[in-house]
Amino acid sequence: MNDGNDENDPLQQAPPDVVREEDYTILIFPDGRKIFAQALTNKKGKTPPVKINKRSYPTANLIGLPYGTVLELGVGKLEPLPEGEDIIPNYPASLSSEATTQGLESDEANANNGASTSINSEQKNDNRNLVDNNQSQKLQVQEIEQMRQEGTHGSDIVVKLIENSATFDQKTEFSKAKYIKKKQQKYQQRCRIVRCTPFSICEAIFASRPKLLLNMRDDTLGQMLSHANVSAGCQVLLYEHCAGVITGSLAWRMGGYGKILSIYDGQQPSCIEMLRRFNLSFAENSSIKWVHSGDIYGESNDDDPEELDLEKIERDSLEWPCPLQNHTRQYLDSMETTREKRQFLAKRCARFTRKLTRQTPMESKKMLEGRKSDSIIIAVRYDATETLLGLLPYLATSSPFVVYCEYIEPLTECFMELQKRKLAINLRLSDTWMREYQVLQGRTHPSMSMTQSGGFILTGTKLCPDTGINELSEELLQELRLKVGGRRGKKKKARDGDTEGSDNRKKSKK
Repeated sequence: MNDGNDENDPLQQAPPDVVREEDYTILIFPDGRKIFAQALTNKKGKTPPVKINKRSYPTANLIGLPYGTVLELGVGKLEPLPEGEDIIPNYPASLSSEATTQGLESDEANANNGASTSINSEQKNDNRNLVDNNQSQKLQVQEIEQMRQEGTHGSDIVVKLIENSATFDQKTEFSKAKYIKKKQQKYQQRCRIVRCTPFSICEAIFASRPKLLLNMRDDTLGQMLSHANVSAGCQVLLYEHCAGVITGSLAWRMGGYGKILSIYDGQQPSCIEMLRRFNLSFAENSSIKWVHSGDIYGESNDDDPEELDLEKIERDSLEWPCPLQNHTRQYLDSMETTREKRQFLAKRCARFTRKLTRQTPMESKKMLEGRKSDSIIIAVRYDATETLLGLLPYLATSSPFVVYCEYIEPLTECFMELQKRKLAINLRLSDTWMREYQVLQGRTHPSMSMTQSGGFILTGTKLCPDTGINELSEELLQELRLKVGGRRGKKKKARDGDTEGSDNRKKSKK
C-alpha cells in the first residue's frame, strides 16, 4: 500500500488528541455527573456558556486542551490544571498527617501484610457521640459565601471548615475522609474532559435521562452493534427511537465507509442535534441516508412509475459556484468588516453544499429497494413483531437482525412469530445484565444504586423467504467445506490410501 495516499485520505486520519473549535466534549465529575460542553469562541458578542450548578462558564479556553485534562471550577471560568492532577483533589497538607493519611497508610499496610484486622478496631475514636443538630460548624453560610465571592481557593475553604468543625476530631478515619471528600466536591469541584464516543455519550445520557434511550445502557449498545455485525463497507437498515444515539454510533464505527439507512417519523429527522455531539466528519455524515417510514409501511406508488422527482430536478438545475443575486450583493456590500462577509459566505456555501449533496426521498427509496441491507437494527416504541416483519423483505438472506426492547413481552411474541413462520434461525432472546462494583481496600461491594436491567435483545439470522432455507446449495457448500477444511480432505485421502494398502497386504498374504 502507498503510505502517501493513506496520509492524504481523510478517512484514514486519526481523530485529534486536542479539543477543536465547535467540538462537543463531556465533563465528568467525581460524583458521577456528566455534562455536555461545546467548545466555542465569542460569536456575535456572546460566549456560549455551559451551565454547572446553576452557574455559567465560558468554553473558549477548552480549545487546544488535550483530552483527559482536569479542570477546576474557578470564579467564572474553567481553569485547566497541570498534568498529573487527579479529578479528586489531594487532602490539604495541614491535615494529611493528622486526619486521613495515617488511617489510609495503615489500611495499605494491613492489606500488604495480609492482616485481617480492620482499621476501625484499632481506632480510639468512633461515631457514637455524634449528633446531627447543625451546631457543630462555627462558620456561618454568609461567611462561606463571602470567601467564595472574594476568590478564596477551594482548598482553603475546606481547611477553614475542618478547623471550625467541633466534631471532626471525634470522627473515625473513614468518616474524616468521607467528610473531606464531601466538602471538596462542593467547594473544590473538578472535572475531566472526555472525548465524545458512542460509549461515553450513551453513558452520559443514561445517567441523566434514561427514558430518552428506552433504558438502553452502553453495554447493551455494544452488544447490538456486535450482533448486527456492523463493520466498514456494510449497509445497515436502522429504525430507532433512541434520540439518534444508535445512528451516530453506526456512523462512528463504520468510519464513513458504507451506508446507514435510518428510518424517521414526522416531517424531518429529529435527531440532528444529537448527531452533532459525535463530532462526525463529512464522510461519516454523508454515509447517513434518511428514509421516511411512510415509504416502507405506507401505501406504495408503484402504479405511477412516471412520478417526477421535483427536488432532484431543482437540485440538478443549480450551478456551482452559484452566482450572487443583486439583493445578495447589496447586502454583502453593506457589511463593514471582512469577518462578517466571510461568515456570511461560509454559511451560504454550507447551505448550498447540503442542498447539492442531500439525497431526495425518492432516491433514498430507490436505494432501499435496489440493494438489500446487510443487517437490521430495531429499537422503537412500536410493536416489535409488526416492525420487524415490515423490514425483513429489505434484508438479505443469511444476514443478522437485532431487535431491542426494554420489556420482554413484545420480544417473546416476536420470537414465537418468527419460529411459527420459519423466517429465521439462530433465534436468541437475551437479557443484558451488568453489575458495577466499588473496588476499594476493605470496602469492595456492588454499587448500591444501579439499574436492574438494561433491556432485552432478540437476535437471529434471516432465512430464504421462498424455500425456508439458506440460498447456498449443497454443491456450493461442499466446495466451501473443501476449501476451508483442506486438511481434513488430505487426512481422508491418506486414510483411504491406508485402507487400500491394507487390502493389498491382505491379498498378498492370501
